[in-house]
Amino acid sequence: MTNVHSLAKAESQQTEVIMRVTTLISAKRVTSGQVAQEISVSPSTLSQVLNGLYKADPSKIIEKLESWLRLREQRDANPSTDPGFVMTPTAKLIMDDLTYAQITESIVVIYGASGVGKSKTLDEYQRTNNNVWKVTASPSRSSLTECLYEIAMELGMEQAPRTKGPLARVIRQRLKGSEGLVIVDEADHLDYPTLEELRILQEETGIGMALVGNNKVYTQLTGGRRNEDFARLFSRIAKKRGIHKTKVTDVRAIAEAWNVGGGSEMNVMIQISERPGGLRLLTKTIKLAAMFAKGALITEQLLRTALAELETND
Repeated sequence: MTNVHSLAKAESQQTEVIMRVTTLISAKRVTSGQVAQEISVSPSTLSQVLNGLYKADPSKIIEKLESWLRLREQRDANPSTDPGFVMTPTAKLIMDDLTYAQITESIVVIYGASGVGKSKTLDEYQRTNNNVWKVTASPSRSSLTECLYEIAMELGMEQAPRTKGPLARVIRQRLKGSEGLVIVDEADHLDYPTLEELRILQEETGIGMALVGNNKVYTQLTGGRRNEDFARLFSRIAKKRGIHKTKVTDVRAIAEAWNVGGGSEMNVMIQISERPGGLRLLTKTIKLAAMFAKGALITEQLLRTALAELETND
């Protein structure tokens, strides 16, 4: 009898979870595709579970949906005043550089300290412009073949070859006449042969190109010296932008966007922005402080509490 009761209770809970998720989808507060992506299941599997057509035991997926609902409720209980992307003065400079590269079909290099907003600005430029493709280099994607394959995937070329010669040719064919922009973030991971291939790709297709990363990007482009090979690459760079520290004007723009005012709050935010990670750390701190504030104004004390929470070693 106990087993029957437990089974009935479990089935009732599953039904409730399914009804709550279905209601959110029906109300167009979220799409089924978003739910599937956020719980890491295929859209078809989610559809089968929600419609009672799933042949296997759905309990694991129901657990994922329960966790998803809990997180959503926590977000609703702590309304975020997150303004999203903030067009800081530094972001405006980067945007202008990317526009220049795309319009003039040339190469720009943007390099410097981490946490000054480079990557977020690249994402925003891609979101608001056509024919912009962004890839991120890494130790596992630093070789010529891997870098080209990342570009092919970003271009939607799912059946691209995996050898560098044919791969370069199909990418070239795809990019010609596109009037687009290829952005390579974390380009400091790339070696000279890969950078040289990208230079040739840019010249042969007439696209714009932006190489973005830390100070090592600049060193990579010169080889630490100006020998003939590196000079050929370096001379193709039309514009260089070095950003070496967070600007106070950037902090003020973020404070205004988050509606954080007052001299004491500003002083704390400037101090945070001067730490390693700069604006990245500042934004994380403000987001946590906003959760603590629960819709009220963010104060100096809340900023300090949020920073201490982020930096705790316990």
